[in-house]
Amino acid sequence: MSDWAAAELQYADLGDVRRKKRLIRLVSDLAAQPCASIPQASGNWAATQGAYDFWSSPHVKASSIVQAHQTSTLNRIKAEAVVIAIQDTTELNFTHHPSKKGMGYLDNSKSSGLKVHSVFCSSASGIPLGVLHQQVWTRDPAFLGKKHQRHKKDIQDKESYRWLTALQATQTLIPPETTVVTVADREADIYELLALPRRPNSELIIRANHNRCVKSTQPEPQVQRLQQARRERYANGSTYLGIETTSRASNSNRHSHTADYHRRITTPPYSSTSSTPSTCLYTGDSST
Repeated sequence: MSDWAAAELQYADLGDVRRKKRLIRLVSDLAAQPCASIPQASGNWAATQGAYDFWSSPHVKASSIVQAHQTSTLNRIKAEAVVIAIQDTTELNFTHHPSKKGMGYLDNSKSSGLKVHSVFCSSASGIPLGVLHQQVWTRDPAFLGKKHQRHKKDIQDKESYRWLTALQATQTLIPPETTVVTVADREADIYELLALPRRPNSELIIRANHNRCVKSTQPEPQVQRLQQARRERYANGSTYLGIETTSRASNSNRHSHTADYHRRITTPPYSSTSSTPSTCLYTGDSST
């Protein structure tokens, strides 16, 4: 495990070779026993004390460690023709650690901790490549209970702007000759994200959440709601999908699906505070 950690963190610059060695040892120990406590994973008191000293050192910056992993991730990405960039948000719940400072409220307003939005990359065949981008923030308690006011804000002032920031980082960091497909769940069904200018070889697969107003690209198109338009028989094309799943019994099953896709023009929502123009998207349905 230490050889892997040393290779992954070879670009870490912590200002002292001893700190880098401690980082490699720490990552190796925790990766070998991810569910263990610090003393259990460290193996002895000297290593345990070294771990706590490392974390409390003013010379150790989280950004330096993240940068090292990001560089290794980009090296792996450069070997791929197509990369899947998966965006998702999670929470670090420290409600039962009241001594921690600087925490904010979570989706459960009675809980406290950190919000984390990550871009995790994999190859087209599903091989993990690493975390390309990550944003960590806390929610200001002054905004608790004011969720209903968010529609009055510009997208840049909303928490959901993280999806756009992550896409911009993805397109900036990944080489232009590499095709990147950003995948996200329905929380990312944000008009400003769909309409964000994208470079060549940058595609989106977003699960629909809003029943938007759309119109087809056929002559004399009619404005329809997305759910109504999905039921039309006409499709711009179709593709075959082979999806392999693994059950708890470790038995692999392969499911075949045919996905039809429709080319649509969607307009900004009425509540939009921006001057974002209409944008083209493809809607899809799959059948077994």
